[in-house]
Amino acid sequence: MGKIDDFKVFVRTRPGLISYVKNGSMTWQKFYEMWDLYGPNHDVWNAYKGIEEASKDELKADPFGLNDMVKLFKKIDMSTIQNNIAGIQKAIGLIQDITNKGDSAKPEVNDRYVPRPIYRRFED
Repeated sequence: MGKIDDFKVFVRTRPGLISYVKNGSMTWQKFYEMWDLYGPNHDVWNAYKGIEEASKDELKADPFGLNDMVKLFKKIDMSTIQNNIAGIQKAIGLIQDITNKGDSAKPEVNDRYVPRPIYRRFED
């Protein structure tokens, strides 16, 4: 097992580190460098222990909570969505026009055609 795999195992034992990366205060690169320099049992990791207990409960709960959904809906621009839907409707209408014109342009089939019997000749 390489160093990166050992670091991944270390991160799995300390899920609180994930929240520091999510909120942007730390990066995985910085955590890896700290882990590589100090090791997994150094006192430097005590500063990141306080949030670990809360993070364990957070990981057990729904990772995409109600607050995340509210933030997502606040970011949505309704006018952009409306413009996109209008563009899609125009494209569907154009496709329908093309397909309907194709149906009307078909030559009419002559239903009165009766095939000649095989045993008869043209002169008969």
